Amino acid sequence: PVRLSDVPGILRDAVLLVEDRRFYEHGGLDLKGIVRALTADVKAGETVQGGSTITQQLAKNLFLTRRKTWRRKALEALYALRIDWLYPKDRILEAYLNEVFLGADRSLQISGVAEASRHYFGVAIRHVTLPQAALLAGLIRGPGNYDPFRRPEAALDRRRQVLDQLLAA
Repeated sequence: PVRLSDVPGILRDAVLLVEDRRFYEHGGLDLKGIVRALTADVKAGETVQGGSTITQQLAKNLFLTRRKTWRRKALEALYALRIDWLYPKDRILEAYLNEVFLGADRSLQISGVAEASRHYFGVAIRHVTLPQAALLAGLIRGPGNYDPFRRPEAALDRRRQVLDQLLAA
């Protein structure tokens, strides 16, 4: 595991920007984010946006299955509220950055930003550059879709999106 203090600030900022902009403001659930995602989904007629917070994603990844059911979403919300109540935000973010799924190499799962940094770039997490941080943050949305080894054009496009968001923030 990597300590939050060892993760470059630009990587922390990029992850927060693309995954949970109000992470330090909400109590585990982001009602504005949920309403935004529901509105976008209704307009599109399908699921196009996620409304889960980093805390909800952590709860799902640690304690629940990936099956998309209302029961799982309700449990995820309850766990997120409890996690947020029990732990400081930085500890939650640190746990998330250590366990988030960022791809696979054959049958091996790549979990956490430190492991992903070594796998994709061959560097320790503390040496990650801005473009590398943007790619790592962008991978969270869909590691299989943005794998730089298998889908380099999609990975570069996603990295560009994250860099644009960082520039606009």
